[in-house]
Amino acid sequence: MGRLAKRCGPVPAWASAALLAAGLCHGSGPLADPPAEGAHRGSVSIGTPMGGSLLRGEVLPRKGAGYEMLPATSERRARFGVSELVALVKKSAFRVRRKHPASLLLVGDLSTRRGGPIENHGSHQSGRDVDFLFYVTDPGGAPVANEGFVPFDGNGFSVDPPMRYRFDARRNWALVEALLSCDEAEVQWIFVADHLKDILLSYAVEAGAPRGIVAKARSVLHQPSKKAHWDHFHVRIYCPAGDRPECDDVGPRWAWAR
Repeated sequence: MGRLAKRCGPVPAWASAALLAAGLCHGSGPLADPPAEGAHRGSVSIGTPMGGSLLRGEVLPRKGAGYEMLPATSERRARFGVSELVALVKKSAFRVRRKHPASLLLVGDLSTRRGGPIENHGSHQSGRDVDFLFYVTDPGGAPVANEGFVPFDGNGFSVDPPMRYRFDARRNWALVEALLSCDEAEVQWIFVADHLKDILLSYAVEAGAPRGIVAKARSVLHQPSKKAHWDHFHVRIYCPAGDRPECDDVGPRWAWAR
């Protein structure tokens, strides 16, 4: 529990049992998978996200407090990442559920056990990338389960299936805020379509979100030129300090990054 408190701030007493049961701290809970081979020696991201590999990757359990992996990801065994990324996924999902009870973050691909090329991706090769489906509501604003990689338009309504879902700015912002406020890993990018970035930032400002977090979000929320990312978030973290020089960051290094 000490590591979580050090990295993400004090842990409330009421949350201790839930965290331990979910395997978010030392030890494993009923939903935890066996650790990756050699994980006790520490994971290492090698090379770049677009041309790298993963040494002693840590496995993300299929289910945890506030998240669940998509079946296709489990079938491809793309459930491995550096330890910092795995911890970030767990803790960010937990924080959203704590703030918005019953929320479930659906997690897509990380990397394969040893990294390298992965089906349907140009990156995800070195254990530092992960995909998340959006939190969604019905047209009336009631939270509902997302059925898959559903694209959303500039008004926040689903394109296919048309008008069945709305982009849940409140919970999706809570996820962005959690990702950017935990010291477990440093986020370099959250790839998402520009029109959804606008919805998120508008909500954050209206809701009075911390200015520092909003400023970070303006930088890291980004639409890549080759793919709009209007149906999911793609999160990438910087190389963990201990993985350099084998690990190689590509792109900008934000002023706040250590």
